[in-house]
Amino acid sequence: MGYPALVKGKVRLACTGERVTGLINQTVQAGIHLEDIQWVHEQKLHLTVPLTHFFSFVSIARRNKVRLKIVKKEGVPFFMRKLKRRKAFLLGVALFILLTLSLSSFVWRVQIEGNEQIPERYVQALLKKEGVFVGQLKGKLPEAEVIQHDLLMHLPKASWVGFRVEGTRVIVTIVEKKEPETKKEENRDPGPVNLVAKKNAMVYDLRVERGNPLVEVNQVVKKGQILVSGIYGDPENPDHGKIVGAKGKVIGEVWYESNVSVPLVQKRKVYTGERVKKLSPYLFSMIIPNPFAEKVPFKKVETIRKIHSCYLGKWRLPFGLVEDEILEMKWVKKDLTPEDAVMLGKMRAREELQQRLGRNGRILEEKILHQRVENGKVNLKVHFDAIENIASIQPILQGE
Repeated sequence: MGYPALVKGKVRLACTGERVTGLINQTVQAGIHLEDIQWVHEQKLHLTVPLTHFFSFVSIARRNKVRLKIVKKEGVPFFMRKLKRRKAFLLGVALFILLTLSLSSFVWRVQIEGNEQIPERYVQALLKKEGVFVGQLKGKLPEAEVIQHDLLMHLPKASWVGFRVEGTRVIVTIVEKKEPETKKEENRDPGPVNLVAKKNAMVYDLRVERGNPLVEVNQVVKKGQILVSGIYGDPENPDHGKIVGAKGKVIGEVWYESNVSVPLVQKRKVYTGERVKKLSPYLFSMIIPNPFAEKVPFKKVETIRKIHSCYLGKWRLPFGLVEDEILEMKWVKKDLTPEDAVMLGKMRAREELQQRLGRNGRILEEKILHQRVENGKVNLKVHFDAIENIASIQPILQGE
């Protein structure tokens, strides 16, 4: 029999009686196929009957006064009968398979790696705006290139952002920009050094704590020129001088140019102060509409969304509440005069330069080199005189 018999089912029987031999002969004459006949003794044997012929075989056994005892039941029909008796178990298996298939389609962990200066919560907030959060369907995740571009636009301290999906986990890798060389130099001990100019400038002030100054105030210096020598004596011949190492700052006057474009029509967002709050349940990434929520009476809105998840111990469950705070807003246009646009452009250029200079730099003077109105914009080229520390360290090499 084999596979078809297992599908249809078969029964292993113990047959006992004086007319066992007659039972076998009559069964074969009736066209019932018997399998695996084993004699125990003259009046007892074991055999297997297909389930489809079971009742016919029982009828023949009764006519021959042969006692039957079921030893074993095999096949799909008996298995299905057991499952019907265990409906809760069957339901549990079905739910387990369904949950396994469905849960593997969702994001269950958002992992951020490589960040040291950039706060993880800030990155998570940006990802949530992009549609990357725990409980999101993997099929609804934006393209990796889109997420990388948007994160780089909002993370000025990042030089590269990677995005990949591994199973139910999203991994965001951030490569932060390296610290400026001046900061690195302050954090290590390079040994005896000279102070050299890191850019072209005019010396504005000398603040030397140790070393031999080789330049004077108001002197123009070039990039790479030694400003303060760490050697007392002949700087060109370290073997004939005393090496002490230079320390201090050389403040230089540096010149910058900045190009700025300012639209004459400014558009900004204004909140009216009116707001509505809505609470809706969510399951996985699907928000279930709340029929009892207040209708939003505003035409233009901005929504601030907060997710309140449910937890089982440390495990975050895939359901909870979504709180939406809907703010009424409107766009307001403001026309600028060319004079106002110039003032705004100068302010923006000054702020950008001040960020480049850092806390130790200062802008002395600014001057507009070029100004023109074109395509509804005022385009400016602004010249700045600024002061900053122009000294960088250069190790003193001996024995060369």
